[in-house]
Amino acid sequence: MDRAELKRRLSGTEDLTIDQFLRLAEALELQKDVAGLAAVEAPEPEAEGEVAGTESVPAVHTLRGADEASGLDTFENPARELVRGGFGWGLDMFLQFDATQLTASGVPESVLRKFPETLPIRLEARWHRHNRPDFGDESLTVSLSFDALRVCTFPWSALRTVSFTIPPEATAPPPAPEPGPLRPVLRLVKE
Repeated sequence: MDRAELKRRLSGTEDLTIDQFLRLAEALELQKDVAGLAAVEAPEPEAEGEVAGTESVPAVHTLRGADEASGLDTFENPARELVRGGFGWGLDMFLQFDATQLTASGVPESVLRKFPETLPIRLEARWHRHNRPDFGDESLTVSLSFDALRVCTFPWSALRTVSFTIPPEATAPPPAPEPGPLRPVLRLVKE
């Protein structure tokens, strides 16, 4: 998939199919996170007499876990999967947390006083490797810079919004100019 198509799919301009999602997961080495996807329920076939041309309306697909008896839900923690995807795709993220749940998070008290209801956190892709994210079952742990470098733990239950910034499409550099004819060159050598 070329970069422009990927951008359209991730931004929601075009639908992302299940097959494309699984290929993205494989490319991002997230196969173990989506390993429970065993089957996709296809939409019911059109009944006779339905209006022609409606097949272009997107169908809703439901994903089933590999073991329905165990109650396995591959997407049981959508907050974790969204943030993990943002880090995996190298996207700038803007997160908003319920500040009332962050008293023991490692965020400085002065920052929590400044944002008593909602704490905004901007994570730029160029610093992701320094954030050292740990995607736990109950919380996200990242290194952040406030007044000093701090390791902060954010409960998934405190996450209210996740916004991604899709980078602009990269443009190819202009072609190199054709080399001109070779000319004699004078080189000075010190002896």
